[in-house]
Amino acid sequence: MYGRRSLVSGPSRTARIAWIVFGVLVVFAVWLAVTSHSSGIAFFYSVPVGLAAWWFGSRGGLSAAFACVCLYAIGGALYAIPKFALAILIRAVFLFAVAVVVSLVAERLRALEHSAEELEAIRAALAPAELPDLLGVDAAAAFVPSELGVSGDFYLLTNGPDGSAVAIVGDVVGHGPKAARLATFIRTRFATFVANTSDPAELLVLTNAALLDRPRRERELVSAACVRMRLGEPTVTWARAGHPPPLLLPELEELWADDSTFLLGAEEGLELRNTETSLTGSEGLIVYTDGATDVRQGREMLGLDGLKRVLAPLSGLTSRVMADEVERAILAWADRPIRDDLCVLVLKPHAV
Repeated sequence: MYGRRSLVSGPSRTARIAWIVFGVLVVFAVWLAVTSHSSGIAFFYSVPVGLAAWWFGSRGGLSAAFACVCLYAIGGALYAIPKFALAILIRAVFLFAVAVVVSLVAERLRALEHSAEELEAIRAALAPAELPDLLGVDAAAAFVPSELGVSGDFYLLTNGPDGSAVAIVGDVVGHGPKAARLATFIRTRFATFVANTSDPAELLVLTNAALLDRPRRERELVSAACVRMRLGEPTVTWARAGHPPPLLLPELEELWADDSTFLLGAEEGLELRNTETSLTGSEGLIVYTDGATDVRQGREMLGLDGLKRVLAPLSGLTSRVMADEVERAILAWADRPIRDDLCVLVLKPHAV
């Protein structure tokens, strides 16, 4: 856990306490050694106080500040300090303020780092680096997280219980950690349901019900497309819920279905039906989220036509090479930072 190491690990607790005590004593010794004890050397107590607050939080910082003020009072008893009451008050306020500010900054940084760790784990779950071996399908993915944080794109590649290969791509409406956490929930539900069924429409309907059953849920919407392919079968079965339809390779035509679907989470009793599309003469499918079409160069959006232009010269390549080249070409065209996750799946059936 990177954030925890950067702020918490390092010197042992005993070593830290020793450094703080050493710092306090050094400042006290220097203060005693100078000719004018009304000088501002006591303000250097802020260094050990800051270390105490950074390492041990507000309680440690305030304890160190109190100890430093007591040492200053002892010094004041040994040497006459003009306007001693005012001097000790000013130094006490300063040191206690240092303790509070440093502890708040440290706590904020720990929270941010913890959040970064969590989001990195979420990203890894939504788009795993290693893809499974799919039955009868050569699959590859291009996934680039938004450079402005996290969004809610995800994909799932797995094998169904009937010996088919199942590919699911989804996109949560919204951005930020909340969308990413919802995407993790949805992907987990898909993975659970696909262990028992590989029917695309059924998978979407079951996940819609799970989304609507979430406790204390707000209005949460998700688009998704689900594809099932079987080795040796000349057709692909697919369904979608408010998601762009897949593209057929090499023609790059959208798969057509006479359907009108709502987003997942929009209504109870969602009714979907599967569409069978022939793969005869085709090289496979492209399934994507709108992050692959909504990237911009200046005021120009890439759009579906632009995505097709990127894909057109690549269709004869293997899935892995094609996915890599699609990612490279889109990122080379788009202005940075990209504002949404970029997700493209390439699915090519193995020859029988």
